[in-house]
Amino acid sequence: MKVLQVTNLISHHQLPIAQNLVSALGTQNFRFAALDLPDQERLRMGWNGAEKEPWILRVAETESDKIQFERWWDEADVVICGERRFERMADRLMLRKPCLYMSERWWKPPLGSLRLVWPKFRRMAMQFKRIARAPDFHYLANGPFAAIDISKIADLENRLWQWGYFPPLPTDQPSPSPQTQTLRILWAGRMLDWKRVDTLIKATATLQREGIPVELTLVGDGPKRGALEQLAASVLSPGRYCFAPPLPAHQVPLLMGMHDVYVLPSSAYEGWGAVINEAMACGRAVVASSQAGAAAAMIDHGVNGLLFQPGDWRDLSNHLGILAADRALLTSLGQAAQRTIRDTWSPRIAAERLIDFSNALLEQREPPEYESGPLAPANLWLNNRN
Repeated sequence: MKVLQVTNLISHHQLPIAQNLVSALGTQNFRFAALDLPDQERLRMGWNGAEKEPWILRVAETESDKIQFERWWDEADVVICGERRFERMADRLMLRKPCLYMSERWWKPPLGSLRLVWPKFRRMAMQFKRIARAPDFHYLANGPFAAIDISKIADLENRLWQWGYFPPLPTDQPSPSPQTQTLRILWAGRMLDWKRVDTLIKATATLQREGIPVELTLVGDGPKRGALEQLAASVLSPGRYCFAPPLPAHQVPLLMGMHDVYVLPSSAYEGWGAVINEAMACGRAVVASSQAGAAAAMIDHGVNGLLFQPGDWRDLSNHLGILAADRALLTSLGQAAQRTIRDTWSPRIAAERLIDFSNALLEQREPPEYESGPLAPANLWLNNRN
């Protein structure tokens, strides 16, 4: 079986599943194609796009890779594609070749489906609706909201599946966070408006005013950093918070090992949020916005993490206060989170399931049944949210 995985950029969120696929299928049967030029902003943030594996095709960088990519697109038995190449997908589907389209939610707020006012989006939606009728087309939803959005466009019946991003697991198990009375809170990423880092600063300030010992570390850069620094200086206790520059991706788990809680306060614009995978894999308690794709997909509130409404700093403050007072809960959430990644949402499991799923499609038999995680029916998500 020959498999082609297509994405926009070479990233540590996508390479681990590719590495597992090539290990199982062999270099002669797998290609990973990145269609865009390296993203300089992400490279500055520590993403490493310099991998030189022979199975990686840098389509935008060399003509030979572009030619090889188009040949693989036509010849591969299965294509899993994270880009909207709907016309080329139609070419494959006419030949009854399986095509698996992966995406985050289409109708991110604040505009949502109002984007259909623009002719470009209407044409795209109609293209999708046409190819979605093909029996060999399958949709991999990066989170429940992606499944909800795509269900508004097309009826995929039993061809709608759970999916996500699968960052690498820590090679060395992070040490337990220091057992002190202070709750150490971490956030890392690009400082953008929709990341809602202000919510976390306000929640931390509330705890500090109440005399609860907490410290906050904010790692990253971006257009909102200056405003966030000003907010923090006006409401947080001096010496009880810090701003740090971006770190290479492989150093983030080490930093997580020095903290108790990871918080993702993003708005519903956060299609997935792979840093949640990383924090859970490190055995850290996660408190996340219920509207982030990864949180909605992987976190069972009170079991392996805590959820709050984006922008509700009071609710976030309450959750963090509970964790500051209950170290046993802090530990149990982190352990359960780690099991969730290890047993269900790891790159290895996703790759194994994708291979079994693809073989079933090629042999025209029913795909394997999973209760949760990669390639479980996305209808399970939809039913749980009704």
